[in-house]
Amino acid sequence: MINVLLTEPAPGIVEGLKSLLSVTDKIEVVGLPQDGLEAAQMAIQMLPDVLLVHENLPAADGYEVCRLVKMAAPEVGCILLIEGQRSSRTSEAMLAGANAIVPPMAEADVLVETIRACAGRREIRQAEAYEAVTDSTRMPITVGLISAKDGVGKTTLAVNLAVLLAKQFPGSVVLTDMYAQLGDVSLMLNMGTPPGSLVDLAPYAEELDIQLINSHLYTHSSSLRALSGSTSPEPIPLNAISVPYLASLLGILRRNYRLTLYDLPSMLWDGGLYILSRCQLVLVVTNLFELTTIRDTNSLLRIIIDGGYVSQSNVKLLVNRTTSKDRFSVSDLEEATGMKVEFTLPNDTEIVISSANRGEPFILTSPRAPVSRGITELADAIVQPTELSITEQAA
Repeated sequence: MINVLLTEPAPGIVEGLKSLLSVTDKIEVVGLPQDGLEAAQMAIQMLPDVLLVHENLPAADGYEVCRLVKMAAPEVGCILLIEGQRSSRTSEAMLAGANAIVPPMAEADVLVETIRACAGRREIRQAEAYEAVTDSTRMPITVGLISAKDGVGKTTLAVNLAVLLAKQFPGSVVLTDMYAQLGDVSLMLNMGTPPGSLVDLAPYAEELDIQLINSHLYTHSSSLRALSGSTSPEPIPLNAISVPYLASLLGILRRNYRLTLYDLPSMLWDGGLYILSRCQLVLVVTNLFELTTIRDTNSLLRIIIDGGYVSQSNVKLLVNRTTSKDRFSVSDLEEATGMKVEFTLPNDTEIVISSANRGEPFILTSPRAPVSRGITELADAIVQPTELSITEQAA
């Protein structure tokens, strides 16, 4: 049943309208406030599905009523009844927060359809998408992992981080291997022959939906869903992975998964830069072994931050494989880049290499190892956006 408040500027003026609505299936008039203040009070107290408010009311006109109701009870749909054909009042009505504008003598079917459309706002509030953008514990987070050089352990980190998050949020995490060639995500997860890949989906860019994407995802025992980079050893042109394709893929994944992670190659290209621009968190992974790595990390940061692709507040510097024998220190890296190192992970060659060779993430086989504890701290920070000052973006 749709509950409607109907304002009555003067006794008897809306009797016909009340009768019309009262006999309409699933619509009930629950009150007849006679001035603007009463209309706003009743709407805020009773929270009807729809308020039909006349523009000319004593005490407060319809425009002010809409403003008051939208401030105090935004879930109430406001329909403003405007006399005559005064299109100049449309912008004023919109600024006041009216959801629709109709003349008091509108055709019955038009009025009823407008009421039903406004009442449908409550259904939107109950939808998963509404909860995803209003509940901070369910807001989708997109994480990009990138390094200036290969060999710093970025993919190993991406896989273990994604697996841990999938254990914490079953069925809500997906990892995409953005290497169209020579990607290692499928090997580290022991996928065998992946059901599909990033490259396989590319020809269907204009037809993408969640069913098609899911049919190409591998499901790990941790509940992690993973998209392999490629299932073919053939060379893949970069333009095959287009920005429009990635925009569609990213949008669909964000709408259907709590956390989406992208393992990005160090080579910068339009598609990779687009993904970075849509991430709420960009982890730049580096180490302290070589001066060239520090120099290239600084260059990468300057490209993505100074180039306007990513806000600096969304970029976090992570030093992987730290040891007491590192040639350089964290403070050296911070001085070179002008950025604080947010996370460090210790080196544990035996655990990391043996787990990679077996296709078994060490976060599962050695959860108490120092490197696993470091990834656990990272995962905890990712799902608490305020700690990382992550700015949520629309999907």
